[in-house]
Amino acid sequence: MPNFSSFNPNPDNLRTLIFGRDATLEPQALATDTSGNLLSIIMDGTISNISIQSATITAGTINSVLGATITAGTIDSVMGATITAGTIDSVLGATITAGTIDSVMGATITAGTIDSVMGATITAGTINSVLGATITAGTIDSVMGATITAGTINSVLGATITAGTINSVLGATITAGTINSVLGATITAGTINSVLGATITAGTLSSVTSVSQKSFTEISNTGLVTANAYTPVATVTTSVFGTYSFFVYNTGPGVNKADARVEISANGTNWYTDTTTTTGIAVGSVDVLVPQRFLKYTRLSYRSSVTASPTTVDVFFNGQGT
Repeated sequence: MPNFSSFNPNPDNLRTLIFGRDATLEPQALATDTSGNLLSIIMDGTISNISIQSATITAGTINSVLGATITAGTIDSVMGATITAGTIDSVLGATITAGTIDSVMGATITAGTIDSVMGATITAGTINSVLGATITAGTIDSVMGATITAGTINSVLGATITAGTINSVLGATITAGTINSVLGATITAGTINSVLGATITAGTLSSVTSVSQKSFTEISNTGLVTANAYTPVATVTTSVFGTYSFFVYNTGPGVNKADARVEISANGTNWYTDTTTTTGIAVGSVDVLVPQRFLKYTRLSYRSSVTASPTTVDVFFNGQGT
């Protein structure tokens, strides 16, 4: 006769208490929650096949998860894992060492290295360094301290290039700023507002609308006391001027006159007298001497019209570039 009939006439009401041994080999009862789920933690071993729904794992290590979908929660650390599909809403302080991320939306990468980005759109943030990358489309709002070694930039708007070399510019419009050096370039159209210290070695300037006053040169020599022999003022290199002349004013005092003449030279050593005053310049009077011949160097010389009768003159050179 079965033993249960001696204690409980109804087998459906039979209850069994299961014990396990702890680390000290003391028996301990296994506990469950209010739904009858076992609360004890499996500390070692292998579960070949298990399905967990709506569970929260608060600690421990999962060596391998295959075909699982994690819909919420936080994973503190993932090592050596491969995620083949799904969506990760937020990754904080992680390092991805290999693999492919098909799509990243609204993420901020604060450090590390991305070996390859294909078909991605970066909408905001800062990229500290890009090495060997090719950007085929899109807009870069700001580039600071970068060096672009090759490739093509289709459009640059509002940028400032502070250093480096641009090998080729095609169809671009530079609206402001300063270009320190242009070597071997051809500008086919447009307007250059200002060129300082540049040398154009070849090509054609189709139109020059105006010549500013920076091409006008004036050299003054004042308070010059005349002597019996001609005394020259500083030599002027007149090869760069189209029109030039010397203005001579006898400031006196007294009544002594002064003579003046223009001398020209090809080498700056041997001089030829080109133009001379005829009657002498009286005190308070002016004479303007315009050279009749052209050579590379020009100077003005002055003297007293009468021996031992000095006076004082002011000499001005005015030249206009071509």
